[in-house]
Amino acid sequence: FTLIFCTCTRQNQGTLSLVSSSKEAGVGYGICVDKDYVYITNNDGVVIFDVHQPKNTRKVSVIPTVQTFSICIESVLAYIWGGRGLVVADVSDPGNPKQIHEYTIEEYKQRLKVESSYVYIASYSGLEILNVSDAGKISSVAQSGDSRARGVDVCDGIAYLAEPENGVEVIDVTNPASPQKITTVAGTEGACDVYVHDDYLYVARHVAGIAILNISDKKSPKLIGSFRYDDGGEAKGVWGDGKYLFIAGNRIKMLDVSDPASPYEIGEY
Repeated sequence: FTLIFCTCTRQNQGTLSLVSSSKEAGVGYGICVDKDYVYITNNDGVVIFDVHQPKNTRKVSVIPTVQTFSICIESVLAYIWGGRGLVVADVSDPGNPKQIHEYTIEEYKQRLKVESSYVYIASYSGLEILNVSDAGKISSVAQSGDSRARGVDVCDGIAYLAEPENGVEVIDVTNPASPQKITTVAGTEGACDVYVHDDYLYVARHVAGIAILNISDKKSPKLIGSFRYDDGGEAKGVWGDGKYLFIAGNRIKMLDVSDPASPYEIGEY
């Protein structure tokens, strides 16, 4: 398998066009965009691309962290999860990243989110929380649940955990050392990724498509909209800005979600 790194633009309603691509990313698992750089995780670590000229993307460096699944950038630090556990790297110069700390975690993990000096990790045993206020002295502070979680996002002291069997779990992490499960949201079974934007939570549900939740009451999400594939598609990753929603899977889809109760497809690649 080869990950084709592509930048897509909405030139016309319903049209996504390929701007550039690269096979240097290898087998891609996760992606993070920070300023003019894209970080892609693969079987060797993290590949960093300069994309300030989208039509002329170029590989600038590699962080060799062996098989790597997820990455988040916070200020000048990259938090990288993979086969070596959690690796923290200084990426103030993306062309010359420097690994500064490593925290070994044996159990299989999926995705991570960095929020206010804590790393929230979706794992095969639920939610794990690490204190990273001192990047050189990382410590585990709590673990919640026993579900096989695939994705996580955090907003205003609430963690939303994507768990395929049961759906989205809502966990109060106001006190990260003592997370408290609040509820599991009905109608979100199959959840494998979540993304929060303003008062909305977007949920990728694999073959079940997309669920859109209103989280104006952060502790009590309400299912208000959905989008189901009618062509055998799979929703494995999701990102939105309140107007458009991009879905990653066996194809890229773009939805108009300006009315979250009635999302509709406007493009595919």
